[in-house]
Amino acid sequence: MQRRLSVSATAAIAFAGAAMGGGGIFNTSLPYRMLHRDILINADCWRVEPRVIGAGLGFTRIIGLPGLGIPGWGEWIARLNGGTWNDVTGDDVPMRAYTSASTPLANWIAYGSFAVQQDGFPIEFSWPVQPSTVSPGDFRVTLSDGSVVTPAAASIFPNFEYNERSTVVMFGRFGNRLDPDADPDAIYVVKFEVVADDTPLTLIGPGGKMASAVGMSFGDGVTPMTAYRSGKGPTLCAAKISHMNIAGESGPIFFRGALPNHGRAIYGAAAQYRLRVLTTGGFSPDGVAAVLPSDFERFFRLRAVTESGEVIWITETDYVYTIDGHHLRVLGLADLGLNADEDTWDLAYSEDHDNQIDIILQGDEAAMHLITHVHIPASGDYDPFYNPGGPGNAPTPGVTYTQPGPETMQPVLDALDHPLTVTWFGSRRGPPAP
Repeated sequence: MQRRLSVSATAAIAFAGAAMGGGGIFNTSLPYRMLHRDILINADCWRVEPRVIGAGLGFTRIIGLPGLGIPGWGEWIARLNGGTWNDVTGDDVPMRAYTSASTPLANWIAYGSFAVQQDGFPIEFSWPVQPSTVSPGDFRVTLSDGSVVTPAAASIFPNFEYNERSTVVMFGRFGNRLDPDADPDAIYVVKFEVVADDTPLTLIGPGGKMASAVGMSFGDGVTPMTAYRSGKGPTLCAAKISHMNIAGESGPIFFRGALPNHGRAIYGAAAQYRLRVLTTGGFSPDGVAAVLPSDFERFFRLRAVTESGEVIWITETDYVYTIDGHHLRVLGLADLGLNADEDTWDLAYSEDHDNQIDIILQGDEAAMHLITHVHIPASGDYDPFYNPGGPGNAPTPGVTYTQPGPETMQPVLDALDHPLTVTWFGSRRGPPAP
């Protein structure tokens, strides 16, 4: 199976690119600068109006662990710093299949900063961001003890594809792992605000409409925004159904190792519709392992309502549902990892770990209009999701990890007639070279 560029190979390119940039090799990397290029292609908007629609602390002190990539030392370093290390066997297993911790070098490549022992905090907007305006100085984060934090780094990664880019991930020190409901020493985010800096954060909406994000905020100043709280793991903040369209299913060359992963690459011409969900953090079965294209029945079900008001639950893949005489079939999930034979989908499956998952559908458009909600039961016959701070399949005894996500019933935005997307290249009249 094809894998991402190795860290060493990517690093060599990044250092060379930075050196050629004329600012010295310790300025931001070439891959990071490429992420900042103003390219949006068929990028999803999730609401008619620009706003913040989700955020939350997802994983503490495991972003940027020195020595993590040293052969034979990775597991010890990850566990020592509160990360986890999955039990995985096989050849050519990527580090991300073992742990959700990262190296400082990987952070420099994708975030422009050698962030060390930081926390991760994703933020979701209803419109994609203008990539060139994203910087750590855009955000003011208020913690429960009254302190105010400016992030150490910010990037659109891992939401790098040109048709994504509505999530910004911040690195910084945003709290501890104590449960706010059980421990008075817990520290957590209670609010964040978008503030003005030299490149004010800007959102791009339908038709290329630009909106300043300065002044937007999320949180009430009291409620904990942390996944280290019982029942407050990752959830959904938007869902949208549209016709299958692979425009924008690419990104800067340095990050294409898990591509193509769109519905057509996996299911071919049978992929007619895409129900894309936007998550408040990376979704994983345990915090490390990838979600597989065959996992629809493990985590999701869809709610449809007939014209007479009868509720139909869509729970199985490869089964043709008839709703008001119209047909609908779930093919599976996409926007995960590379197209590959199902026999190779295992614990070492190489996923993109971003904030989007596509539910791929086939059938009559009239049936698609009847889908009203995506349901994540998260109990009973259904497994919950974890974000990258989760325990993995071999947690370290005594270590606190993030909690599983709650049951979620997310309304679906019907964009079959009006796709509510944006293609935008800044001041250019057409797409720049890849």
